[in-house]
Amino acid sequence: MKDPYEVLGLTKDSDPDQLRARYEALKARYGEQRYQDGEIGNEGARLLNELESSWKIIESNIKKREASKKFGGDYGRLDNLIRAGSYDEAQDVLDSVADRDAKWHYYQSIIFYKREWLSESRAQLVIALQLDPNNQKYKESLRKLDLVMGNPNAKANDIGVGQGPYTYDDGARYQQQQQQYQQQTATDSAMNTCANCAMCYCMSELCCSMSRCCH
Repeated sequence: MKDPYEVLGLTKDSDPDQLRARYEALKARYGEQRYQDGEIGNEGARLLNELESSWKIIESNIKKREASKKFGGDYGRLDNLIRAGSYDEAQDVLDSVADRDAKWHYYQSIIFYKREWLSESRAQLVIALQLDPNNQKYKESLRKLDLVMGNPNAKANDIGVGQGPYTYDDGARYQQQQQQYQQQTATDSAMNTCANCAMCYCMSELCCSMSRCCH
């Protein structure tokens, strides 16, 4: 496929208004040409289809460029939107960031996490760590997320994913939750042990009674 900007006879750096004007002019020209007879009409139809396919790509790039100017990859604003629960708008801001670096994938993991899409959140954290393997915040976030995913009784928003701007649950609450979970696990284990002991005792008594009956 030809470069979409070459189809318009312009470049990627051309002004958006200039791109739109050229698209409309060519659309009108090819639209008339396609109704002519013979090969000229066929060529007009082909060029129109090529123009429309190219314009979809160019228009998408224009929107991304305009969104980037509007939001400017503003992670501070992104933070406020997530805190307010405006996840759709937060996603729009994140999508406007052209540089998909480790930080971008970390923030994407946060949005997925807040939507309770844990598997998707984890996948983004893994990518973030691949791009920035020494980042302790990302490592701790992944550890906590794995803890949540490994605990079927934990809901997605019970424990904050990471440390930093997205730790909405403070450390004290996190520690308290882990202590509660560990205490509950210990209690369940103790109850199971007692139940097993009681069962063994009952089986022993039953065996003794049967033995006496036999004699």
